[in-house]
Amino acid sequence: MHFSSRRRALGALTTVALVAGLVAAPVTAATASDDSSSDETTSISSFTLPVLPDTQFYSRYSASQFYPKYGTNPFEVQTSWLVENQDALNIPFVVHVGDVVDQNWVTTEWDAADKAMQILTDGGLPYSVIPGNHDTADMSARSSEANSWYYLQKFNAAEMAAQGGDTYVGSYQNGLSSAYIFEAEGYQWMSLALAWNASADTFAWAQGILDANPGIPVVLSSHAIINIDTDQVTAIDWGFGEELWDSLIRMNDQIILTVNGHFHGTTMRERTNDYGHTVYQVLTDYQMAADGGNGYMTTFEFDLTNSAIDVESISPWITVKDEDSLTSSDAPYLEGTWQSFSMAMDFEERFGYSAIPAEEDGTDLSELAKAIVSEGWESTAAGAELVAAGDSSDYIEVDGTIAHWRFGSVAEGVVDENTVIPDVAGESPMYRNAIENTDADEELDDVTITHTNVPYYSSDAGAVCFDDVHRNDSGVDTLSYITTEYGAPATFASLTADSGYTIETFLQLDEEWTETYNRWGAALARGGSREWIGIPDSSDAGASPMWIGISNLREYQYSAANSTNGASYTLWSGEIMQGAWHHVAIVNDPAADTAIMYVDGVPVLRNASSVGGMMAADFMPWIIGTSTWDTEPDHGWFGCVGETRIVDHALSTSEFLTSRVSIDGDSFSVTTDFDSVYAYDASMSEISGTGVAGTSARVELAGESLGTAEVASDGTWTVALSEPLAGTGSYSLTITPSIGSRDGDAVQAVLVIGERESWTPAEGDLVAGLENLITVSPNPFDPGDTVQIDLPAGHEGEDVYAFAFSDPTALGSATVGAVASVTVTIPTSLPLGSHRIALYSADGTLIGWQSVTVGIPTVADTAGAASDSSSTQGLATTGGTLAVIFIIGAFALAAVAAGAALRVRRRQV
Repeated sequence: MHFSSRRRALGALTTVALVAGLVAAPVTAATASDDSSSDETTSISSFTLPVLPDTQFYSRYSASQFYPKYGTNPFEVQTSWLVENQDALNIPFVVHVGDVVDQNWVTTEWDAADKAMQILTDGGLPYSVIPGNHDTADMSARSSEANSWYYLQKFNAAEMAAQGGDTYVGSYQNGLSSAYIFEAEGYQWMSLALAWNASADTFAWAQGILDANPGIPVVLSSHAIINIDTDQVTAIDWGFGEELWDSLIRMNDQIILTVNGHFHGTTMRERTNDYGHTVYQVLTDYQMAADGGNGYMTTFEFDLTNSAIDVESISPWITVKDEDSLTSSDAPYLEGTWQSFSMAMDFEERFGYSAIPAEEDGTDLSELAKAIVSEGWESTAAGAELVAAGDSSDYIEVDGTIAHWRFGSVAEGVVDENTVIPDVAGESPMYRNAIENTDADEELDDVTITHTNVPYYSSDAGAVCFDDVHRNDSGVDTLSYITTEYGAPATFASLTADSGYTIETFLQLDEEWTETYNRWGAALARGGSREWIGIPDSSDAGASPMWIGISNLREYQYSAANSTNGASYTLWSGEIMQGAWHHVAIVNDPAADTAIMYVDGVPVLRNASSVGGMMAADFMPWIIGTSTWDTEPDHGWFGCVGETRIVDHALSTSEFLTSRVSIDGDSFSVTTDFDSVYAYDASMSEISGTGVAGTSARVELAGESLGTAEVASDGTWTVALSEPLAGTGSYSLTITPSIGSRDGDAVQAVLVIGERESWTPAEGDLVAGLENLITVSPNPFDPGDTVQIDLPAGHEGEDVYAFAFSDPTALGSATVGAVASVTVTIPTSLPLGSHRIALYSADGTLIGWQSVTVGIPTVADTAGAASDSSSTQGLATTGGTLAVIFIIGAFALAAVAAGAALRVRRRQV
């Protein structure tokens, strides 16, 4: 099955171009391809089905945070936007996948949710909604009315029937599960919504609905169907989802798509049902983004004309937020992996649903949605894509690091009293006490080092794991831990209100974690007792002065005390999934007077202010694996902990351990001269440049390596070429910086060896009298376009040499064909703005030059091209990153004439 990055032309919708390059991370650049298929259809029959993922934090913090600041909340902004744009986007129905609220017993959360959903009803938009685990009293219990009492006060069968109107088909368990049939593009479509943890009786009811309404395409929603792997990309099985597949989905060919939330992230997979047809399964959940989801929702454009379902991730909330609240991940729409893609679906073959001419128009609804949601967006905030580290050194080292414990260099297996956990930044290693010398009920193999179950975005390929951790009915807890020595240098860390601090760690809860046995476990703590160091905390008098742990509701909890007055403060995340790795950072910033918890780089909603520094007792150890009570181990961590770093000041998110060493851009350059035409007898045997010490540089020609060199301590490198480059002609080289397995952005340079003596072009050559003696068309053009350069007659059969200015950069040589022209393919790395292209003859005589403009790229071009570009009002700088391939005249013209125009396509999968 083909997942396409296809996107049709939008015609008059220029707003998309205006916001190109402002998409958030993770961003995956789409590709341009020469495609003569029917994707460019001007008449389209399609409709939009929006899906609202977990809204729990919008409901929870509506009264306390959102309304005081904005007079609204993201939930209401979402539903209002859908109502306002239902005609433009042809929206017949809306799907909510559950976790309507966060705390099902808090009535004000239900009031906030009810108000948001009522906006849809008042606006004439029917919807389906289901309870998620947070909407039930006992999330481990099977679906029942008694377990969802609060939910049913707002979303019972009568309410569902009333809001659904003519679309309502029926419900089960007083509305916990429900079904609807709506019309769009001249055909019927079904939304089948099944409650959290539904059982066989619900499946039987759903089967009855399907049997009574055969031949109608079905979108099935439930709160948890597929899960997402630790790479935050790959879809994996989930127990209930497999039960649902085997009991209902696979044997009903009507079901074409399942949607769910619950698991944090976005992913998709396809499965084949018993009829040999594809069922797509999509997970979308943004609750761990800023503001508890950042207002992101997922739109599904059902396109009958082009036999596809196009998926986009958009947020009307981003443009509502004030400038000071914007984060690096904020953008009106996302184009990362599984955030913008297309799924092939032949509606006519499977259901007899062909596009009806009367329903067709020229609107690409997905592009229109992105254009509308971007109106008023002027911020330049754009997140950088998180990437896996190239090696263990691929992280940002920062001054003021007190301790940095890493596990990748420690042998896999059991940790015993002889194992040393290194502090790579200082002299405070950690150890495990001999188990016969501890009071904890533990076994030797309860603490292990792993090099396989490691956090994906850590550069340290190791973690320490604590097994068989649980509370006991009486006596001490069963737990294990590792610790610094008493009096180690890090134990005297002074993290005051004046200095601030940053704590970073990677955490994973064990899959078998339970609230009963593992609540309030701590992953990192400082030894001591609050009471005896002067922290007035009556509820936790004997607790550690500081800890990062997990609550009974599976929320990360950070607790510490102000170093000035001893007042304790606590930060809380949202719900955390067992088995998922997260980067957790605590940043105490005296300049901002805040203490903020970041989970995977995003600030949580419950933070603190006016809480400077961290009160602690000198000499007392740092501990991984447990907290303490009256200095004795208590409440262990059931799971794994990755590298952990303590810094004596506030870090920015760009300095976190998830960030990578900058090895390209300004950090990498080629100093060998590629701006000249070398003499006919020249030979190049080495290429030099500058880079980051310890990284490497690789030179390639036509995909074949010519050599690699390590960057020396002084920041220089020289690659000795395996074969010298000699002989008249052009050599298009790719020079790539790398660190371990990770490559940076390559520099493309062209070595030109001429027919005569060497010469170097100069900007002074570009005299007014020679302007426009060559013609570049089209002009302006976009990065990636192929352009034709016509030059005066009389040069047929000659070699010409091309350069780009302002800084002269050799682009290559080509032989002029019989039509007195050459063609050029412009790379996507060409900076936006104004340039000049010049052609020279073999003796260095300028033939002519012309000013050119590289226009604004389309949505599919890389975000980086926009952020790195110069203004279109000035002259863009050309340099070593620019490489243009010349194609010999007549052959190139024939190829261009035969091929279809280049069109932007979305990410190919």
